[in-house]
Amino acid sequence: MQPLHQLPRIFPSLTMGKQLVQFAPDFSAYAGGVEETQFFYREIFQDHAYDVAELPEDAFIVDAGANVGMFTLYMKKKYPASTILAFEPAPETFKMLSENVKLHNLKDVELHECALGAEDTTQIFTFYPTVPGNSTLVPEEKEIVREVFSELSQDWADGAEKMYSTSHEISVRVRPLSHFLNGRKDLKRIDMLKVDVEGVELETLQALEEVHWARVSNVVVEICDLRGGRLDALESLLRSKGFSVRSESPSWSPSEGKMYMVIGHRDVTAG
Repeated sequence: MQPLHQLPRIFPSLTMGKQLVQFAPDFSAYAGGVEETQFFYREIFQDHAYDVAELPEDAFIVDAGANVGMFTLYMKKKYPASTILAFEPAPETFKMLSENVKLHNLKDVELHECALGAEDTTQIFTFYPTVPGNSTLVPEEKEIVREVFSELSQDWADGAEKMYSTSHEISVRVRPLSHFLNGRKDLKRIDMLKVDVEGVELETLQALEEVHWARVSNVVVEICDLRGGRLDALESLLRSKGFSVRSESPSWSPSEGKMYMVIGHRDVTAG
């Protein structure tokens, strides 16, 4: 994985707008922020960041914060018989997610144009067209990121300016994850719950009903702790649900960035 101190080389320029990108000789996908999606491809397909547990062939997987679908595409390639629920609130990104599912002829992938959070509501969502995967319900977190970057070096400051200087606000639907899980006859277990929702990870998990927690065997959460206390709260929540927990700082993140991949595992009896 590319270290983030090489940010200017990762993102020498940032391209906006839908493009069909050849990521490997046998793999293409639609992307909005092309350079950002190339980074996600390396992280997921080459560095195997989400290979944290061996899942059953017919795994039930939740992709909270799907972006254009790199995680979903990877998991369906690895587990063709899996069922995946994928959530993406940004309309432009959701359209590309839908087209990537069609492009790769994926079956048993259920898409929802929706943000996940603590309650059923409508909220303002800040969309960054050059880095759509950073779009968020919590734009103040990105302002803190910009401040941290600016203190590291001029290259970091320039990189942050490229990433976050262009944005617009949209209204999106927000719903608790349990809303989509209630009443599902196929929900005997949740083999992996992947959460990367740009600032509302903790709230998303806190809202999950106990009946659904009881079915979860693996949780992988990408979280930024620049606001302080969120990593400890997330680890405490997972431990309170019976998970063994480990947290890792990705190689691309400087210590000042306080980015973590939090991995939780426990054994669950199906049904």
